Amino acid sequence: MSLININTPAAKLKRPTGLRGIFYDIRSWVDGEVVSCTQAREDQLLFDTATASFDLIAPEMIEDTAIYIVDQTGGTLYPKVSNVAVTAKSIETFSSLEDAAEAAMDTLHESVALVLNIDLIVDMNDAVEQLIAVKLALPDVPVIICSSTFSKNNFSLQRRAIADASLRLPCTDVSLALAIESGILNNKDRRS
Repeated sequence: MSLININTPAAKLKRPTGLRGIFYDIRSWVDGEVVSCTQAREDQLLFDTATASFDLIAPEMIEDTAIYIVDQTGGTLYPKVSNVAVTAKSIETFSSLEDAAEAAMDTLHESVALVLNIDLIVDMNDAVEQLIAVKLALPDVPVIICSSTFSKNNFSLQRRAIADASLRLPCTDVSLALAIESGILNNKDRRS
């Protein structure tokens, strides 16, 4: 179905005149092909960061994946991840990296991705050591680290010793979705 805007000069030239033109407009409107200028602003679905989700980006990547989030209670990561990871198998939150890593070890037969707010770990040296231990213990688990101290997003393998992607907080839904997608792809590339 193509949308026809009846208010453009080109559409007005193609429209039949008289009674046929009125029936043409009614038939097009009933078939759902007409969008007037006011309807385009109100009714037409537009892509924006508020509606971005994995069903638009890559649903097959996470449909069998449980996403474990490490964030503070009432943190901002859970609502954002649940918004962008609509097709994920499950989404669970944990208060510490140790709890999330233990849960991931208990479910080795399942696909898991970790999204971590590393600002919760007070000492950055301790955070690096913990992340290295997680990557060594769970090499098949994509790790996406988030922090307000990062200067920019990094979806490359530059930090592969500690993570598969890194994201600067606060983040948009689109950047979070791309970080999760990149983390999963980077983890697969690193293992192959």
